[in-house]
Amino acid sequence: MGQRERERVSTGIAELDGILGGGLPSGSMILLSGNPGTGKTILATQFLYSGAAKHGEKVVYVSFAEKREDYLRNMLTLGMDIKALEQKGLFTFLDFMVMDETGTKDAVQMIMEEIGKTGARRVVVDSISVILQSLGQAETRKFLHGFFGRIVKGMGVTTLLIGEIPFGELKTGFGVEEFVADGVIFLKKTKSGSTEMTTLEIAKMRGVPLPRSSFEYLIDERFGGLGLIVFPVRADFPGSRERLPSGVEGFDRMLNGGIFRRSVTLIEGASGIGKTTLCLHFLATCAQKGEKAMLISFEEPSGQTMKMLEDYGIDYKRLGDRFKVESYVPEALTALHYYKLLRDILELEKPTVLALDSLTAIQNTFTQESFVQFMRYVQLLCKEKALTVFLTSSTGRAEAVELPGVSILCDNILLMRYYESKERMARELMVVKTRGSGHEKRVMPFEITEKGMVVHA
Repeated sequence: MGQRERERVSTGIAELDGILGGGLPSGSMILLSGNPGTGKTILATQFLYSGAAKHGEKVVYVSFAEKREDYLRNMLTLGMDIKALEQKGLFTFLDFMVMDETGTKDAVQMIMEEIGKTGARRVVVDSISVILQSLGQAETRKFLHGFFGRIVKGMGVTTLLIGEIPFGELKTGFGVEEFVADGVIFLKKTKSGSTEMTTLEIAKMRGVPLPRSSFEYLIDERFGGLGLIVFPVRADFPGSRERLPSGVEGFDRMLNGGIFRRSVTLIEGASGIGKTTLCLHFLATCAQKGEKAMLISFEEPSGQTMKMLEDYGIDYKRLGDRFKVESYVPEALTALHYYKLLRDILELEKPTVLALDSLTAIQNTFTQESFVQFMRYVQLLCKEKALTVFLTSSTGRAEAVELPGVSILCDNILLMRYYESKERMARELMVVKTRGSGHEKRVMPFEITEKGMVVHA
């Protein structure tokens, strides 16, 4: 493999660069295609912005679809100040009207002249579909080979060609551009029920081995545009032998002193049995000892949770910023957007202990595939942030954990259930699983009193 083949040009997206072994092959021609609204222009601009702002390279953006002022305004909302780069002579915006065959060839000649005049190292054409439609199918292959295959690549310019895929279609334009290009990247938007996913698929990249080709992404200002969600290959997250007491003495005795720090505990049980109460005891006890505690509810409004604390005699106001409660509507967001929301909350509040109440509300909203996806995101966040976590679920069976993807995630699984005792309904608690520790094997009765949860262990 020659030196030039090994050179890489950053895409401006760290995760995508990592997947590509450092970036796009230098001097390559890449087709970036997708449906309207998938972020093609944003990704292409990140590619140019990285070259100009971070590496001082001259770049050219050729637009057949968007006026300069609209483009500058839209990119600025994502933190990319193109006008500042223009003032430094690093960024050139070429604005063309849709034209016939003669006009298109004149425009392409102007593009070539501009590349030569500026010494640009990166070029984006948005969109190639406009040019190809005016040329017709017979001229398309000649055009791609002639102008971009020889001149642009011959000048060592790394080029992104943006292609439009209309809804309902499976290819860009005539399809030949996908064969001529050195690489093909598709941005896709799919929907399953009420859940929407956006994925980036690397369909082709000459000279780049790809162990995986499809990745979910979000478009957000904190990414500076488009950001991929990439899970680490290795899960090298440290454990801990320190125990955190829950504040419920009988429960702590069942677990030989409490929950291990950085562990994840699932509490299953019927609605109203006391799962949230146990979480509140744990969070409040940790907050009283100086931990930063947080409860994120997908069922109860935050005001209702605060009232529960007051009913149990827990003065949450004295805990101040050490105890936070947030409440969200499960149907409002997709799995990927909940990942972003949770990550933003955790980075802002920086809790050390966290409760998510309840997973069932999320499961009832998402498809099974989306719920498993959500749980992968939760696992990544919890381990990455070294959190001690309580999760609640209303499945409530001892013989099987019914939430897909959860049992592998959890270090501890607890089951709360009702039983009949002397013509009344009573409550009992059992430890189904603990990882790395012994625990009480017996089933223990418990009560919910005016002071909260009491376990008779």
